[in-house]
Amino acid sequence: MKKYFSVILAFLIFQFFACSRDELKSIENEPKFPVDISKKIEVINGSIYKNNQVIQLKGVNALNSFGISKNGRMKEWNVEIVREFIGNLREQPISGGAINDAQGQFLHSLDSIVIEHRKNNRITIICPFGWVDNNGNQTLFTGKNPSEMSFYDGYKSKLKSIASFFKDQEDVWIQTWNEPYHFKNENGYSHELWLKDSREMVENLRSINGFTNIIVVPGNEQGQGETALLEKGELLLTDYSNILFDLHAYGKWHDNASLESLKMRLFKLQVKKLPFLFGEVGVVTEGAPLSNPINFLEACDELSIGALAWLWNTNTEDQNSLLTDEGQPNNTNNFNWGTTFKTFLENN
Repeated sequence: MKKYFSVILAFLIFQFFACSRDELKSIENEPKFPVDISKKIEVINGSIYKNNQVIQLKGVNALNSFGISKNGRMKEWNVEIVREFIGNLREQPISGGAINDAQGQFLHSLDSIVIEHRKNNRITIICPFGWVDNNGNQTLFTGKNPSEMSFYDGYKSKLKSIASFFKDQEDVWIQTWNEPYHFKNENGYSHELWLKDSREMVENLRSINGFTNIIVVPGNEQGQGETALLEKGELLLTDYSNILFDLHAYGKWHDNASLESLKMRLFKLQVKKLPFLFGEVGVVTEGAPLSNPINFLEACDELSIGALAWLWNTNTEDQNSLLTDEGQPNNTNNFNWGTTFKTFLENN
């Protein structure tokens, strides 16, 4: 989707000037930060539990693979969970120092990102958004049928390596894919395909001995559709534990939606004990007008459903960006999105 291209380009330009080789070396040499094994996180009976208590998680999507933010602003905003954009899964380093990839971008290791979040008691969701080939050509995952991609075997192999590294680290979750399948359920889509692909991608991770971490599985319709979950989700939950479904809220959720209609829509998922959160909530996406998320966020709070904003970024001109160029809440022609979501985060 268009939302990814513009924000990433702007972010990379900033990082090119802001991130020196000395800073990269400093990040590479940082000490490990151990997992707090006393804080058990798991999915049980349709809900997320931490230390045997049901929790509502609120957070953001971020781009730390391009440069790790350490300014403390996430802590000020009360961010509890971060979904990390991995745009070059093939070359993304898992541990060690930053690398220069086929597109000429510096990529920081997943381990260094997790360590920074762990210092601040934040959960990390590692989410693959794209694949870059040897020639630097990128294929974004959004809207694609996973098992039909030419790089599918390479994708599975890399995710297994990530799972092997982070097994037994309960504050690290892995998402199988970002926004799969056509926006209107076209291009050969069926709920049977969703179930087949989901089982295969989950089994790929669970095949790693000791990997019991939470696995995040997206819905259909480029992530905005819940019908696959309602029709087939229980079958996946029967076969695997610690599964959490991911939905995305843009126009298909916000437009012409009253608080009551949203609550009814969400309750249909809850009554079937389908564990889920909204891995992305934003105000605009490609080909759609600006949409107001106020009723949606209120419904999430009333039903204790977790949600993560798209996007933690400093860019005044990007309507989805939570922060201005100066690092203040971004309320520029976007229904006061920065202040609105900051308030949502604080009410927890």
